[in-house]
Amino acid sequence: MRTLIIENDTYLAQSISNKLEDRGYECTVSKDSNFKPDKNNSFDIVLLSYDFCEKNCINIIKRFSESIVIIMIKYINDDTVTKMFKAGMHDYITKPLIIDELIRKIEHYKHFDRLQKEVVFYKNYFEFVEGILNTPFPFTYNLPFIIRSNSQRSADIYAMRYARLKNIHFNFLSLKDVDWRSILNLNNSVNDIIYLTGLEQIKKSERMELISKLHKQNILFSFISQEEIPFSNIADISTAQNCMDIGGEVMPIREYEKMVITKYEGLYSDIELAKELGISRKSLWEKRKRYGIIKQRKSAKQNKN
Repeated sequence: MRTLIIENDTYLAQSISNKLEDRGYECTVSKDSNFKPDKNNSFDIVLLSYDFCEKNCINIIKRFSESIVIIMIKYINDDTVTKMFKAGMHDYITKPLIIDELIRKIEHYKHFDRLQKEVVFYKNYFEFVEGILNTPFPFTYNLPFIIRSNSQRSADIYAMRYARLKNIHFNFLSLKDVDWRSILNLNNSVNDIIYLTGLEQIKKSERMELISKLHKQNILFSFISQEEIPFSNIADISTAQNCMDIGGEVMPIREYEKMVITKYEGLYSDIELAKELGISRKSLWEKRKRYGIIKQRKSAKQNKN
């Protein structure tokens, strides 16, 4: 990171510069108490000696409003601290200073600055996707409840809007990655809220057992299916405009059929899957043969369960 050190004590300025450069910082030392950067010269960090730049401190702080500004002062009072904070400085350190303590402050604000930029980045991305999908405003349901949608992304955006509305944070779990039985053993506290995705990934009987045993937990479910699911609180956004997340490339109908059969054959019996697809069991068998889909046999462990 580019660092500007404005200090008239040559020994101190050089000592700070050497320590920072050893850590990979690029340092510029100046004895100009009214330092003005040119248009192509920006700094991530500005270390400013108050006693050297007393008359120009506020102007310099405002001049570097986009930088992390730390003031080096000999004593603490309203002028050296309160007014400087109001002007926009981030922190201060007293002289004679311990350089390692100064570096700790710099590293802290560097990390904080990075986190702020990440928050802005993800917030902008969230709002961008939210706008594209035109996700409905969340119902003010109390947990638990189920989000029914045609796409996982739409369900996720809806869940995040609900979290922002309620000022809560989720722990994320997916039934694609964990065995549904392990969820039954969760003993989450009042403050632990789970966003559980993939209800459509498990069988109907398993799904109903899971929901019935978690009906008093702080859990938000997503369900990417039009299958009936008996539950009191269901936020159905599957009919909302633009909430079906389809990729940019249009596939032939047979590719959609192949994709759906492959994805759901382990969750439904042949009769159930054929019914969901609106075709006969014989037609399902013929499509498997045509597309080269080999039905996976259940393992002994699965049969036992």
